[in-house]
Amino acid sequence: MKQLLLKSAVMLLCIALVGCSAQSTSQISSSSPSSKGALSSTATSATTSTQSSNNPSSQASSQAPSSALSSKASSTLSSQSASSSNSSTQNYEKYSGTRDPFYWPFAATSIWNMPIGSDAKLKKTEFDDTISVGIDTEYIIRVKDTDPIVDLWSAGGSSISSRYRWPGKEKTGTMRVPNNFIVADITENSSPNNCAAFLQPDGRTIIQLQACTRVEAGAQIVGSKHKSELDIYGDGIQGTHWGSGLSAIGGTIRKGELTSDEPIRHALKLNVWANRYLYYDPYGERGWVWPADRHDSYANGSDENRRYGGTIKELRMGTLLTIPKDVTPESLKLKTQVAIKLFYALQNYGCYITDDSAWSTYDWCAEVGVREEVKEKYGVDMKTSTTSNDPYYSDMMKLVSSLYIVTNNKAKSIGGGGTPCQPLAPDFK
Repeated sequence: MKQLLLKSAVMLLCIALVGCSAQSTSQISSSSPSSKGALSSTATSATTSTQSSNNPSSQASSQAPSSALSSKASSTLSSQSASSSNSSTQNYEKYSGTRDPFYWPFAATSIWNMPIGSDAKLKKTEFDDTISVGIDTEYIIRVKDTDPIVDLWSAGGSSISSRYRWPGKEKTGTMRVPNNFIVADITENSSPNNCAAFLQPDGRTIIQLQACTRVEAGAQIVGSKHKSELDIYGDGIQGTHWGSGLSAIGGTIRKGELTSDEPIRHALKLNVWANRYLYYDPYGERGWVWPADRHDSYANGSDENRRYGGTIKELRMGTLLTIPKDVTPESLKLKTQVAIKLFYALQNYGCYITDDSAWSTYDWCAEVGVREEVKEKYGVDMKTSTTSNDPYYSDMMKLVSSLYIVTNNKAKSIGGGGTPCQPLAPDFK
């Protein structure tokens, strides 16, 4: 009897350790921060990787994060963080050590920090090759109590043309902004979202803008402000990606994350061409799914060149995408270190569709400076096109074509539910 009980206990332990590594194409529907001090020097990841059976290449192996659960992590979330969904996940282990909320924000159970679960149900996307890949640049600023308070203006016309954002249309309030913070106006050929998140001097409150513009040091700042001020220790869902209503800081690729030796331990954000891929349903949630709370105003409009034109009902604003566990960097024949880093982030945490790229491109949401440091270290330009004969472009097409929809990503089953394939984020400092 004792031997039987012992064997049962061992079997249960093995199941827990395997976690979501057991997820494979058998679950797929037949129808188709570790940089900048984010983690303290005492932090250690789990010791055993369930990815090891995939035998990734030597180039990829240093990026493969551990999938076993750490035995050292034990403390609970703050009362506000614990109010996030997936309350049952508080029983799962965490990475040991602590993290800086500025570089690794939001609760461990936030959509941005929850790993893909073993119960995730997957459905294939139909993403095609695009003309280009790029970056949706975001600005993340830590504000000091010595920074000046300036006027906040809504984006709007100048005497030159109503197309430009600067100097703004009308005053909507005030906010504290570093004196030397500058963001260029749009041009005839470029009108980026320019989402921005300002962590206030209290170290908790986040003010978010979109279409952020400020062409003169010390002048007013232009942008549309989110109605709510987020707590950096909270769930972090809402924000000024106006296509989806999702965060301007959660899911952002931060400086140092693609150039360090550590894996990215959070979900990403991806903008896709809505006119080609995103589905609009005239009933129910229309052009969006949770955690998004909206779709673009033109989603079902009369403009055939802008309205949502996708055919996969599950593919909408806010959809969570991931790469199945039986796919490897070797099987995709990835050549660039940047792509391998992104591969593991996508496989372990996924990415949320956050905005409309508005043309034939896939854009990752990344902090200003990421493109430059990646180019300096690897010689890779994260903004490139099919005409460049670039290995990075080829790698990106392989990644997006490997993405599957997590069809059961819900408030009570973030990442699809079940056992997370990674330990949860560690406690805050």
